[in-house]
Amino acid sequence: MECSVFNCLRCSNCCFFNDERDMPILLPHEVYYLKILGRNLGLKLEFKRLDNGLYKWIIHGYCPFYDERAKSCRIHLEKPFACRMFPLLMDIASGRVVASQQCTWIKKCESSISNIANNPEKLVEVFPEETIALAELIEIFYNTDSVIAIAATTKTIDNVLVKLSEKCSILKHIESKTIENLHLILLSKCSEKYIEELIGEDNIQFIIIEKPKF
Repeated sequence: MECSVFNCLRCSNCCFFNDERDMPILLPHEVYYLKILGRNLGLKLEFKRLDNGLYKWIIHGYCPFYDERAKSCRIHLEKPFACRMFPLLMDIASGRVVASQQCTWIKKCESSISNIANNPEKLVEVFPEETIALAELIEIFYNTDSVIAIAATTKTIDNVLVKLSEKCSILKHIESKTIENLHLILLSKCSEKYIEELIGEDNIQFIIIEKPKF
C-alpha cells in the first residue's frame, strides 16, 4: 500500500465513538456553527464545556453528520478542525502533534512514518491537507490575542466582508454548503463596538463568540 501521502481509506473509525476520551475537542465558534447546521438537518447535538473553555463533542456511535451509506461526511467542507486534521492530533497544552492509532491508514503505514512528528517538512509532505488545517488552528488559537466569530445569514456577504476588512483582520470565511446564504467569519484585531455599528447599519444579525482564555 502507498504510504508516501495520506489517503483516507474510508474505514469510518474516525467517525465512530464509544469512548469519551476519543471524542473531538472543539472551539466555541465551532460548537455554535455545528448547532446551526444540526438544526437545519434535524439533528440533536450534545456538547460538554471543559474547564479551559473548549468543548467536548459528545457522540455515541457514528457522528450525526456521517452518511453510513455513502461513507462520507455530509458537512465535509464545514467540519471542525479536529475532523479536518485527522489523523493528526494536537495536545493543546503542549502543542505536541501525534498520529491517531484509530486510523487504519496509520496502522498500515506506521513503520514508514514512525519519526514523522519530529520532521515538520516530512509531516507536511505526508499530510498536506491535514497540516493546512493544523496551521489554521495554531494561528487562531495561539497567535491571536482574541478572535470574534460571526455567523451571518445574508445575501450581501461581499459588502459585509468589505466593511469588516476596513477595521478588522479576517482570519477565515466559510460559506455553508448546507444552509443557503449562511457564512462563518473569524475576525481578529476587531472591536465589538465596530461589529455592533455594522449590525445596526446593515440590519444583519450576528453572533459574537470570543475564543477561550487560558
